[in-house]
Amino acid sequence: LQEYLQCLKFLELWEINLRKGEYGIYKFYVCHAENMLKKILIVIAIMLFSVTGFGEEIDVSQIAVDYPYKDNAIMATVMGTPSSQWYKLKKGKAPKVKKFKAIKKVPEILRPWSDYEYGVWKQKNDAPLMILVSGTGSLYNSGLTMYMANVFYERGYNVLALSSPTTMPYIVSQSKNNYAGYIKDESTHMYNLIATAVSKEKAEGMKVTKTHIGGYSLGGFQSLLIQEMDSEKKKIGIEKSLMLNSPVSILTATQKLDSYLVKNGIYNAESLEKFLDNIFGKLVYDEYLEISDVDFTDIRSAVSKLQLKDSDFEVLTGLLFRFYSANMTFAGEVFSGKNAVGRLSDKKIYKRFDSVTKEFREGLSVSFDEYSKEILFPYLKKNKYPDLTMEHFVKEFDLRNSQEFIDKNNKNIIFITSKDDILTTESDLDYINKTFNNRVIIPYGGHTGILWHQDVVNLMVNKLEEE
Repeated sequence: LQEYLQCLKFLELWEINLRKGEYGIYKFYVCHAENMLKKILIVIAIMLFSVTGFGEEIDVSQIAVDYPYKDNAIMATVMGTPSSQWYKLKKGKAPKVKKFKAIKKVPEILRPWSDYEYGVWKQKNDAPLMILVSGTGSLYNSGLTMYMANVFYERGYNVLALSSPTTMPYIVSQSKNNYAGYIKDESTHMYNLIATAVSKEKAEGMKVTKTHIGGYSLGGFQSLLIQEMDSEKKKIGIEKSLMLNSPVSILTATQKLDSYLVKNGIYNAESLEKFLDNIFGKLVYDEYLEISDVDFTDIRSAVSKLQLKDSDFEVLTGLLFRFYSANMTFAGEVFSGKNAVGRLSDKKIYKRFDSVTKEFREGLSVSFDEYSKEILFPYLKKNKYPDLTMEHFVKEFDLRNSQEFIDKNNKNIIFITSKDDILTTESDLDYINKTFNNRVIIPYGGHTGILWHQDVVNLMVNKLEEE
């Protein structure tokens, strides 16, 4: 979503499909004086802590002063950061790819995702270990994760990068539920996978002095949960967590994303098709615009040529997250077979080369809110947790559910986010300000858009290394 490369893939997909002639669905947050003086001092203190929390004082107004999307959160979210403002790596390094085999029988149609891969960067000498958990829908080798991994590696860290539990490789090969996405179960299994991977790397010669964990978006949320588990199980030895643009409530965040589609008249596959046809129509019917005029390697230029508006970006943002809930729904239907909910079709058994066009189109109408409450919750209650209540289920998707751990370990939790994060409400921001002492709230940057900026990259590493 937030990554420059991911947005580029969207546009490349449009171009490819356009060349094929496919214009359908596939194109796609004195006493009085003394009292007055005390009040003033309190206000100043609150203002300072609202920006910096623990550690060295940080003037957020001086962070990424050259950032181009300060006044537009949705543009910041989708466009990310111009490459000229990125942290300048001396030399990028590809990871050594490792994998976990599937823990269950994988149906034919889902076999392309039978392995769960992860990336490893190993230092030659003793070094700290940074564990990175990718954000919603992002693989270990997605743009932002690879970028962050290389930054930490260049700064002297061993790095272990993992794909999000919302990706197909994890859903298909690792989730212990037919219908994936239950944050409690997925985080528990992720913890065990990470513990196994770390143990294996140490056995193979990785020399670790200390261990931290971090992630962006959902990956930040899960980093905290994994740190909390490790405080009890102590299999990994995690000292600090780095939460980057983490949502406070996953369900609230996804509701905001779904609202982007609804507010712009996108309710189902048909309305989405009309939206995309309108964009492609500019390429096909505008006599002043040729596809050769649109430089898809220059995202800002491409957007300008296509004359995309904020509402267009809202739809594309909401659509991207619909893909993730559609993936979970479809995989759940396939794994459940005769016991499937039947949300996408009446079909119970899928073979390798079966057409899933109908399921794909119907899947785009399934919001994560619908999936979690009307599909996942009933499945869990019937098959695994008979005493589970909707109230408790919803709480587990909220950081407040880990409040006791947060209060006890506040100095070891670093929270960096943007004031205009599109997944954050005013109530969420208030909670972050009151809860996380070691926080930095940047005035702009949208949802993870500014994380690519060299100032923010240096900030996250420096905050992690504070004593």
